[in-house]
Amino acid sequence: MRKILIVSSAIAIFGICLLFYLAKTSKPNFVPLSEIDSTYIGKTISTSGRIVYVNYNKGNVFLTIYDKNSSISVPIFSNIAKYLNVNLKKGQKIVVSGMVDEYKGKLQIIPRKASDIKVVE
Repeated sequence: MRKILIVSSAIAIFGICLLFYLAKTSKPNFVPLSEIDSTYIGKTISTSGRIVYVNYNKGNVFLTIYDKNSSISVPIFSNIAKYLNVNLKKGQKIVVSGMVDEYKGKLQIIPRKASDIKVVE
């Protein structure tokens, strides 16, 4: 009985460690901006686009990114914006990862940490 307890405890600890590792190292799926729709609400994705609107307001940064014929809002709240190591400007191309949400009938991607926003051009 003691051996079963030890083996099952070891398997449980290994499983928890494996889940933690996968959660830390997995990357969100890349979805082209034009394909993002309401079916993605609640999912974490990555996409890219060019900044066409930027507004710094009370520590928050509000972006709109555009690619071809699609755009999406990217609110970067102050708890994340204060850790950004780049000054975001119109015309920059960025890759953003975050959870898709809806606000006032419009889709948005909400980054969870500063490293979820990367300037690529």
